[in-house]
Amino acid sequence: MNRFIVYYFTLALLIGGLAYAPWVLASYSMFPTDLIFVFVVVGGVSPTIAALIVTRLEFGKGGAKYLFSQFGRKGFSKLWFLVAILVPFALAACAVLLWSIAGGNYPMDWMRLIEFPPILITSFLMNMWEEIGWRGYALPALQKKHNALISSLIVGAFWALWHWPHFAVKESQMAINYHNFLWFIIFTLLYSISYTWLYNSTRGSLSITSLYHASTNAANTILFVEANIANSIFPFYFLIVIIFTLIVIFVKHSSMKPT
Repeated sequence: MNRFIVYYFTLALLIGGLAYAPWVLASYSMFPTDLIFVFVVVGGVSPTIAALIVTRLEFGKGGAKYLFSQFGRKGFSKLWFLVAILVPFALAACAVLLWSIAGGNYPMDWMRLIEFPPILITSFLMNMWEEIGWRGYALPALQKKHNALISSLIVGAFWALWHWPHFAVKESQMAINYHNFLWFIIFTLLYSISYTWLYNSTRGSLSITSLYHASTNAANTILFVEANIANSIFPFYFLIVIIFTLIVIFVKHSSMKPT
């Protein structure tokens, strides 16, 4: 790894950790809750802040343009937008089916699907600030020296570590969903591979990876969290994600190469 990617990972974890600290403390009544909003926002955009700082050091004034231009990438089939939206929903639905076959009683409520568009849009506007850093800067920087799989795992490891404050928060929904931080790390390493597949297949489009990120959060919220089964369905969802990741690695091997 060159020094700039080391700078990036260090800054992303440092800024994110410091910004999220008041949120963690507030959950234990150790910090005023009415002051945490700004800190949480800074924490959420910390991957972008770190990327802007490092690209300025590495590329000069053109750094910011390099990052944000990836939202306007062209030259790939628009069907990838459907893939980014539908694949996360399909994975979650397969987990529900598998869980139901195993004896789970899924509380079906079709009205929840109405919530998908607004949750998708909201999640996109929130998650894009992660994607600018992890996929917009770190992934292409790593792929200059490593293959797509290794690059995915490195990004996934730091991406997972960046989320640690979400597990430190008292009664964290993320901790409930994933059981514990170790399982989340493994899950994120797996999921990072499919993000790389999408990024490389679309000439480095952050619009696609941000949409995929948003759709994953939206599908999981609607099918798992709101159905109150996030904790119990996780082993089945984990199995589905493993199968999907293996398909991406071995069946879509050529698509894992950077374009």
